[in-house]
Amino acid sequence: MNTKIKQTIALFFTVMLLFVLVLPPLSAAADASPIKIGYYEDGDYMSKSQSGEYSGYNIEYLQKISKQSGLPFEMVDIASWNAAYDMLVKGEIDLLPAVYHSEQRAEEIFFSGQPMCSIYTTLNVRMNDPRYDYEDFKAFQGMNVGIIRGGVDGERFKSFCREHNLVLNIIDYDETSVLLEALDNGTLDGVAITHLGKNSTFRSVAQFSPSPLYFAVTKTNPELLSEINKAMNNILLANPGYSRDLYDKYLAPSVNQKPVFTKEELQYIKQAAPILVSYDPSFASLTYQSKKSGQITGVTADIFEFIAKNSGLRFEFEAHNQTEALQLLQQGKISALALSDGDYLWDGRNNINSTLYYLRAPTSMITRYNSDKLEVIALPQGYQLSEAIKAANPHYTFKYYPSIEDCLNAVLHNKADAACTNTHVAGAYLSRSAYQGMRTITLAQPINEMCVGLSASGDPKLFSIINKCIQYLPTEQVDAYLVTHSANTKEVSMLEFIEQHLWQVGCIVILVLSIIILLIGSNLRNALHSNRRIQDLLYKDELTGLYNMNGFYQKWEENNTPSKQQSFVVLYNCFWKKKEENNTPKKQQSFVLLYSDICQFKFINDNFGFATGDQVLQASGKILQEILEDDEFCGRISSDHFALLLKYNCWEHLDKRMQNFVKKLNCWLKAKTDIPYKIDFVFGVCLIEKNATIDLHQKLDLANYSRRYAKDTPGSFIVLYDEKMRAQALLAQQLESRLDQALQENEFVVYYQPKVSMKDGSIIGSEALIRWNHPDKGFLMPGVFIPIFEKNGMVKKVDLWLFEEVCKTMRTWSEKGYPLFPVSCNFSRLHFQQSDFPARICEIADRWNVPHHLLELEITESVLLEESTTIAEVFQILKEMQFKIAIDDFGSGYSSLGQLQQLTADVLKLDRSFVSHGVAGMREKIVVGNVIHMAGELGMQVICEGVETQAQSITLQEIGCKYSQGFYFYRPMQLENYEKLLVADN
Repeated sequence: MNTKIKQTIALFFTVMLLFVLVLPPLSAAADASPIKIGYYEDGDYMSKSQSGEYSGYNIEYLQKISKQSGLPFEMVDIASWNAAYDMLVKGEIDLLPAVYHSEQRAEEIFFSGQPMCSIYTTLNVRMNDPRYDYEDFKAFQGMNVGIIRGGVDGERFKSFCREHNLVLNIIDYDETSVLLEALDNGTLDGVAITHLGKNSTFRSVAQFSPSPLYFAVTKTNPELLSEINKAMNNILLANPGYSRDLYDKYLAPSVNQKPVFTKEELQYIKQAAPILVSYDPSFASLTYQSKKSGQITGVTADIFEFIAKNSGLRFEFEAHNQTEALQLLQQGKISALALSDGDYLWDGRNNINSTLYYLRAPTSMITRYNSDKLEVIALPQGYQLSEAIKAANPHYTFKYYPSIEDCLNAVLHNKADAACTNTHVAGAYLSRSAYQGMRTITLAQPINEMCVGLSASGDPKLFSIINKCIQYLPTEQVDAYLVTHSANTKEVSMLEFIEQHLWQVGCIVILVLSIIILLIGSNLRNALHSNRRIQDLLYKDELTGLYNMNGFYQKWEENNTPSKQQSFVVLYNCFWKKKEENNTPKKQQSFVLLYSDICQFKFINDNFGFATGDQVLQASGKILQEILEDDEFCGRISSDHFALLLKYNCWEHLDKRMQNFVKKLNCWLKAKTDIPYKIDFVFGVCLIEKNATIDLHQKLDLANYSRRYAKDTPGSFIVLYDEKMRAQALLAQQLESRLDQALQENEFVVYYQPKVSMKDGSIIGSEALIRWNHPDKGFLMPGVFIPIFEKNGMVKKVDLWLFEEVCKTMRTWSEKGYPLFPVSCNFSRLHFQQSDFPARICEIADRWNVPHHLLELEITESVLLEESTTIAEVFQILKEMQFKIAIDDFGSGYSSLGQLQQLTADVLKLDRSFVSHGVAGMREKIVVGNVIHMAGELGMQVICEGVETQAQSITLQEIGCKYSQGFYFYRPMQLENYEKLLVADN
C-alpha cells in the first residue's frame, strides 16, 4: 500500500513540474504580436491578387526576413504611399518597405543598415507615343508629367529637369494606380517614378538617380530594427546576390519591353554599315558553325538576331579561334567578339569594351571515366576563364590549345588529364559519341560571365546600342535559346545513324527506291497523282490522316505568310470595308500550342496488340479533327504524341475542351474495343500570339517540356509552361551532376528510426533512412532527390551505398558488443529488374560479416502491381539466402493479402494512412484488425507506421497490433544517438 502511494505522489509532482516548465513558453508565444507591415498597391514591388495573396519584390524579401528572424508579419492595407508613411511616423504600423533615405526622414524613422535593393527613377511614356525618343530633351519641353506627392523620386525628377533646363508641367498624385491610369488614358504625357518592373506596359525615355531603397522602421520600436538588420545580414552572408536574384525575378525587362535609343543612336543605326563580328566555330552550343550552311549558329547567334531585330543593326560574321579574334580586334580588322568573358583587367589588356553579360554559367571539369589522375589540365586559348582557372590552381600543369575541341581530344588521347570550360559547352560536347568515355564535374568557382566584346577604339554609340539591347534581353528568351540548341549540337555520323536505325533506314531506302521506280515507269497521265502522293508522304501521317511534323510546320507557315494576309486584306476591303467602316479593329486572337501524350500507350500495344493501338490513334485523330474550329489545326508528331494549335479565350474553356475530347474518346473505346479501362491523356501548353514572327519550333519545344512535366506529376491533366519547370529541371541537373562526387565525399548521412514494441516501448529493430548534406543547398530530405534519381536510374547507386553503410555499421556494433536488431533498407523497383541483384546484396552482407536474417529489404506496395511476377522470383531467391522481406506502405495502393501470400513477405508495414484517417470508429477497427489478424495468420510481423499519439498506440494494441514506427516513440535520429539508445535499452 505504501509503495503505491509513493508512486502516485511521485507521478503527481512529475506532471506538475512538466506543466511549470512548458507553461512559460506557451504564454510567451501567446503574447507575441505580429509586426504590422504597411501595404499599398505598387506593381511588381507589391501587389495583391483577387484571392487575397500578396506578392512582389518587397513581399518575398519580407518572407525571407520572417524565416530568418521568426518574426510574424501582418499586412495592413493602406490607400497610398503617403498615407502609409504617415502611419509609420505615428507608430500605427511597424515597418514599411522600399523607402528612399533622406536626412528629414532619418529624423522621423529608422532605416535598415543594409539596402534592400538599388533602383533608379524613370521617365515613362505610353508605348505607342511616337513623340519622344530616349533623352530627347527638346521634345520633353512642355510635357505634362505626374509624380507621387512628397516622394523622393519626384524631387529627383525636379533636379533632373533643372540639370537639363527642362520646363515642364509637373502634377502631384497621391496614389500610384491613379497616376499610372492618368498616363494610360492620355491625361498625362509621362510619369516620373521609380522603375516600374517586369510587367510595365510603358516605355522609359529617361533613367536617372540610381539610389538604394531601405526597409523603414517606426521609431517606437527600436528592437524591431535590430531584428531586421540581423536577418538581412544573415541573408546577404548566405547569398550576397540575393537582391540581384529578386531583381531578375520581378524587375528585369520582359518580352513586352523594348530598348529605347537616343536620336544620335538612331541616326547611327540608319547610317551604319554591317558590323563585322568574330565567333569561335567550335564553342558549341553557344557559338558554332552549321555544317549545312557554314554560317554561325547557337545561342549567341540567336542573341545577335535578337539585337538586330530590336535595334536595326546589321551584322556579318567571321569564324576565328579566340586567340586570332583578339588579335584582329586589336588591329581594328573586326568590330566585335560574339562571345567575350573577361573582367576589366582582361578588357584593358585586350582593348575590349565589354557589354552587360547575357549568360552566366558554372565551370565544368571534364575527365576520363577510367582515370583518377589529375596533373595536366588543357585550356582553350583566348578566354579569361582559362586564366582564372590557372590562377586558382597553381599546383597543376596547364597546356593551352586553340579550341575546346582540341582540349577534349588531348584528354581523350592521354595528353592531358582534364579540360575546363563552362557547363553549356561541356554538356554539348559530352553528348557526342566521340566523348562518351568522359565525365564532367561542376565546379563552384569560377562563374563564367559571357558578354559581347566590342573594340574600345570603336564608336561609343555602337557600344551603347548593343548594351541596351542586352539589358532588355529577357532571361526566359535566353532559356528558350538554350533549350533549342542543347538538342541541336549532338553530332551523329552516318554510319552510327544507320547502325542505330537499321530497320528504319532499310524501309526508307526501299521506299525511296520504290518511288523512283514508280516515277520512271509512270506516264504523263499519272504525273499529277504522283505529285499529290509525294505531298502526302511529306506532310501527312498515313495512319491518322493528320499532318505529320513537317506538315504541321508547313501549315503554320501557310497560315502566317504575308502574301496570304495581304490577300485577306484585299478581299476584306472589297466586300466589308463599307459595312464596318466606323467599327474599331478587333483585338488580335490569342492561340495556344498543345503537345499531348496518351498515358500508358505502350501498355495498350503490349496487352491488346498493335492493331488495337493503331485503332486508338486513328480514333484520337478523328475526334481531334471533329473538335477543331476555324483557323485551328492538329497533327500527329510521333508515336502517341499529337500537337494542336487552338484558339485561346480562357484556361477553363481550354480545359473543358480537352476534357470533352478525352470523354468522347473513352465513349468510343467502350463501344468499339475490348479495353476494360479508360484512357488518360496529358497536355503540355504554351501560349502564343498569332503572328508571323513566332518561332513555332521553339514554342513546340516548350509545350513538349510542359507535357513531360505533366506526365511526371501525378494527377496532372493539362499544364502550362512556366518558370517552375525550368527551376525543377535545373535542380535535377545540378543534383544528377553532383551525385558521384557526393558519394565519394560522403555527403550522404544515414539516420535510424527505431521500431518498437508498443507494449513496453522496447526496440525491436530500425529503418535506415538517407539524408543529403548538400554543400550548396543544405540538408536535403529524400523526397527532394530520390524521385529525380528514380527517373534516371541513379537511385540504384544510392540504395546500394545506403545498404553497405548499414552493413559497415552493424559490423561495428557487433565488435563493440552492442545488441543487434534487424535493420531495414528501402530498395527501388529498378533493382528487382536485374537478375544479379540478390547476388550483389549477398556479397555486400558477407563482406562485412553481417547475418542475413538481421537485414530487411523493403519494397513499396505499389511496385507489386507493376512487376509482381518478376518480384516474386527475386523474393524467392532472397528468402533462400535468409534475408527478410518487408512490404512498405501497405494499404496505399490496390494490392491484396493473396498477393502477399504469393510473395512470402516476412514483415508487413501498414501505411500511415490507416492511422492518419483514424481508427476510432468500429468499422475502421474491424477493417484494420482483420488485416492485422490475416497477416499474422500468414506468418508476417505487422508494424504500423505513422503512430504519433498515445491514443493511436492504445487503439492499435486493442485491435491486435503489437509493433509500430512513428514520432510518438522516436523520430529518425543520427547514428550516435541511436547507438546511445541501443546501449540504454540493453
